[in-house]
Order: sequence, then C-alpha cells, then structure tokens
Amino acid sequence: MIMTPLWKLLFLLNLSQTVTVTNANKSKSVQVLAFQQPQSRRNVVQNAFKWFTVQSTLTVTLPKDTFAITPPATQSGQQPSSPYRYNVYRVMPDASTSLAPTIQAVNPQKFCEHLSLCNDKIITNKNGGAIWLGEHHNSEQDHLLQANFIQTIYEKRKKYFLNTKNNYGDVSSLPPMSIGLEQVQVQFQPILDAYVDGEILEKEMLELVQWEKRWTWDFKNYKPIFDLAKELKIRLVALNVNSEDLAVVEEFGIQGLSKEQLRRYIKNPKAFGDFANQQSFKSYVSYVIEPSYELHQQIGLLRNTMSGKPLGQEMSFRNFFSARILWDESMAGNAYSWNMKNPGGLMVGLVGADHIKFEKGVAGRYNRLVNDSRQGVSVLLNPTLIDTRPSGSINNYASATSSSFPDQITLQLRYLKDDGVESSSQENRNSLSTTGGVLSLADYIVISKKN
Repeated sequence: MIMTPLWKLLFLLNLSQTVTVTNANKSKSVQVLAFQQPQSRRNVVQNAFKWFTVQSTLTVTLPKDTFAITPPATQSGQQPSSPYRYNVYRVMPDASTSLAPTIQAVNPQKFCEHLSLCNDKIITNKNGGAIWLGEHHNSEQDHLLQANFIQTIYEKRKKYFLNTKNNYGDVSSLPPMSIGLEQVQVQFQPILDAYVDGEILEKEMLELVQWEKRWTWDFKNYKPIFDLAKELKIRLVALNVNSEDLAVVEEFGIQGLSKEQLRRYIKNPKAFGDFANQQSFKSYVSYVIEPSYELHQQIGLLRNTMSGKPLGQEMSFRNFFSARILWDESMAGNAYSWNMKNPGGLMVGLVGADHIKFEKGVAGRYNRLVNDSRQGVSVLLNPTLIDTRPSGSINNYASATSSSFPDQITLQLRYLKDDGVESSSQENRNSLSTTGGVLSLADYIVISKKN
C-alpha cells in the first residue's frame, strides 16, 4: 500500500461528524461517529478527500457511577483486589437520513442481567444463545472483564434456575454454560474436556493444545478464565480452525480443502455463499478486510502462512480473504453446534475484537446460523480508534490507542442498497437515498479504567 501523506490522514480524520460530549459540565468537540461513504476496493485512505459529511451533534452524558471488576477468588477463598472499574454503553445505530448514531450509558448490573439471558420467554423456549466478548489478546484489562462477566453470568443463571418456580433440582440439572475459545483449535477439544474434568493439569493442557506454538499470546492473562472454568465445571469449547487447514487455504484458496474438511467448519454452504453476496458484506470487506490485507502486505506478513510456512509468492487477497472468513465461520459454526446440542445453554465466546466489529464477522455469522432461534449479543471490550478505523489510516492520531474516548470511535458503517447502486456514479453513491442500511460497531461497548 502506498503510504498516505500526513495531511491526507488528518484530512480523513476531520471528515467526520461533530460530537459534543458532556461530562462534569465540560463540553468538547470530538470526532467521528459514522463513516457514511461506502468505498470501492482499497480506496479507503487514498480517497479520503472525496468523502462527504453529514453534520450532526451528539450529546453523551458520561455516567458518574462505575462498577468494580471482581477477579475470581483465589484458592484460599479470598477475593483479590482489582485495579479496574468499568462503564457500559449501548450502541444506538441510525439508518435514517440523519445517519447520527449515539451511545447510551447502561447500568452495569442490568447489563450483566441481560447477558445472563435469564428471562421467562427465553427460558420457556429453551433458546439460550451466545455472548461474544471481543478482546485485545494482550490486554489484562480485557481478560479480567471476561472473567468477571463469566463469573457474574454463572451466578445469576444459577440463582435464576434454582428458583423453585423453574423446577430445577440442583446445579447439575441447570441449562449448561460454556466458554468458547478462539484461542484453541477444534482438534484439541478432547484436551479441554480432560482439563475441565480434572484429568490433566494446566501445564499438560497447555502443552497438548500447543498454546505457545499455535496461539502464542501469553497465557497468564487467560489463566483466571481457565481456573474459573475448572472450578465451576464450565465447559471450554474449541472454536478455531486447525492451523493445518488454514495454511492450505492461505496457499491454495478454499478450494484446496476437501469436502470433508469444509464440512467441519461450514455448516450450511449455500448460506455461507449468500452471506458474502450482500452489499452490506461488501462494504464490510472494503472497510475491514481489504485495509487489513494492505497493512499485512506493507509490513511483509504475506510471505508466510499464519503457521509460518514460507509461500512461493506473496499471498493473494483472495486467499487472505478466504482464510479470514473461514476463521469466522468456524467459530460461529462451532458455537451454533454447541447450542443445538445444549437446549437453553449459553456460550460466552472469547474472540478478538476484529472478529466482533461491524456485524459481519463471527457475531453476524452466528446470527445467520441460528436464524432467530437463539440470542446473540456482541460486546466490544475497551475499543480504541484503531479498532474502528481501517488498518493503517490513523497511525498519527494522538489518542488512537486509548480506550478512554468512547465518544470518538466509529459507531456504524453505511452500506448501499442491493440494487446496482454500487456501479453507479460517485455522486449517486453519496446520495442518502441509496443507503441500504448501517452496520453497528457492536451491541455494547465496555470501557474499563484503573482506579
């Protein structure tokens, strides 16, 4: 990708909606809540000067009260102190002609009740579902949030189901709960089962799933989650594509896999194909996947597969794209399969933030598979400007790596109607009458801060 001059980057950043944030009687103008102009392939940064703006003002009253993150208790039963507290916001997308999305502060306690999927309608229909917690793999804050939510959800579900009116005798008869792991590949499911059942210790589990080779991110941040799963007997479910199969796709494309291999990851081939033909998905690809490919290309990461195998030539966009969507489809499909086998069960999926944002990653694919028969909720943990803008487009922005400015991140993407608008003139694509809808960043965002 050709490096974009600083003045163009700054110009891109200023082509945004104006936002006014109210906090402690102080107001300030900040930037962007929505990207309004769908872009063609690999033109997101270069065509920044062509983007148009719909001006609006957003007022967000930041909550005064926050909730403390409570890490799992130690083996001695003592509750360790936590240096973090958190706020919750609901993303309110806007597909009207105003295209003015907002964020709304949510009471953290009510938020946790919502995540537990404990209401009479859901329970009566034995729906269950999946909660997707989008993480930054190296973030202690994110993993403490995940452990906190898992423990809180478990306790709320236990209390609800053991209520006499629900006719459950003991904990063992409750609708199950599981933790879905992007971090572990599907071939290692028996190892996770053995760990939760107490048949093997942590060290052996890590060696057998080849954590350091296949995932590489430091396990110490995930340890509270694994300890909690073992203590509470919450099933750990491997979600990710086997790296051997992913390497085949990165080298030869998705057609390199056998039908048997594809069936392992793709539960409904026709729906899988239809999903990629929607205009909303094309906008997602232009905004999220194509810039990511260009960034990988720029820093020389396309000369090897993710497993480290050298490629004879640079990985093509087609193969990069195929590997990415197979990754998402695998995680969504394995969560779906677990839900189908466990009526009323709830999976808490731990996946990277990139797989959560703007609806067309794992969360959207899961919703497509369950087709309203289960609940699906996406939660982005500590999002930053970098998470919500195209890769490589905001490197010089002062607060790009901070999650302390939830009012500054991009909350939605606009996409065009599915009726040939894409091939029309730039002026026609800019017209609000051609809007097909918007893709929301996530259902909720959670911001944690040090005390």
